[in-house]
Amino acid sequence: MNAYIKTLLFSVVCTLWSANSYSQQQLPAKTFYTLRDSVTSMDIILMQGKGGSLSLEGRNVQLFNSFFENKPAAKSGAPQAGMIMWLINGREFISGNFYLGDSTGYVVFQKDGKEYVNRMNNAGNTFFFNQINK
Repeated sequence: MNAYIKTLLFSVVCTLWSANSYSQQQLPAKTFYTLRDSVTSMDIILMQGKGGSLSLEGRNVQLFNSFFENKPAAKSGAPQAGMIMWLINGREFISGNFYLGDSTGYVVFQKDGKEYVNRMNNAGNTFFFNQINK
């Protein structure tokens, strides 16, 4: 029985480690709050539907940033819907590719050699879905 318990514990530890090492991580808090609070403009490229682009500045950026949450999201395998670049005083701070789902979407960021996946809320998913399907 002692060997059985050791084997069982080893299996549980391996399973938990495996699950944690493949789960998605959201942006570090400092990076997310800089994105949310300090960005001065954004450029958005739509890659579905008729395509197109949007540029936002000032207060519109803060409103738009409310579409994104500092919560991890699972990748769904959906096709890339577009790309967003966040700028501070004309210089790129961070960029990411976004993907839409049935009710929520997500943004995939690459920063310092790591991948981060942040959730896009229902309002953001709906906004982009409507832009693409105009």
